[in-house]
Amino acid sequence: MTLVLFVLAALLLPLYPFSMAATALLQGGGTGGASVSALHAPAIKAALMLAAPVLGALLIMLGMSVSESRGHALLQIFAIWGGLTSMLYAFRMLSAKDAHIWLSHLYASALALIWVGAAHGVSPLLPALGLAASLLPLLFLLQTLTRQFGIARSGLYPGLGKRMPMFSLLFTAALLMAVAVPVSPGFFAVAELAFGGVSANELPTLIPISLSWLLWTWAGINLLTGIVFGRPREDLVYADIEQRRALAIGGAMLALAVLGILLMELVL
Repeated sequence: MTLVLFVLAALLLPLYPFSMAATALLQGGGTGGASVSALHAPAIKAALMLAAPVLGALLIMLGMSVSESRGHALLQIFAIWGGLTSMLYAFRMLSAKDAHIWLSHLYASALALIWVGAAHGVSPLLPALGLAASLLPLLFLLQTLTRQFGIARSGLYPGLGKRMPMFSLLFTAALLMAVAVPVSPGFFAVAELAFGGVSANELPTLIPISLSWLLWTWAGINLLTGIVFGRPREDLVYADIEQRRALAIGGAMLALAVLGILLMELVL
């Protein structure tokens, strides 16, 4: 029963190759049909991004309660699997030019780390929610790029900082929040996974977490460089983000930053 619960959790806290379902959903690109279009709507994606890791964390906790002794041994195996999955997707982010693919890889990489912390005594629920919530502002901003240019791709329309300053400011903040800089809920989650896990086992905890986090930052710089900075193209029509949408996304990021600070106080 514990193994079954962990396998189900591996679909929701994605472990490779189960992660391909989650990454395909976040990358969008449905082939048609009303149901496919609705499934790839940002609001639906956001709801699934939050619900899936919470349910996955609850399944891990249930699996441990069903069989604590056997569950701990199984969890060590899943933790190794999770660490490898996280580092794999973090490395793949370095070559991702499409921002939707980049985001899907970050989602899989971040949530796979929950297994590492869980195996070393860290409660998975709040870190899973913190990592997933930190990606939502970027998800909605990518919709703006896709709607305006047809694709959210790094290097295709550089220099948006000069042509779309309000969008670029929000995009920079959202990207930093996604890669778990301080005050982001993701930073709390990474700190909780690292500090909580180190007390039990240092190297198996720190290696995947620190390496993945480093690669996230590196990949984030690459994405930012190809979209916000550079020389703008003259053959494109630019329209900055609407004020109402900017206020909504900016307010959401401010609320997440406050949440991240409050969560950090619980960790420290």
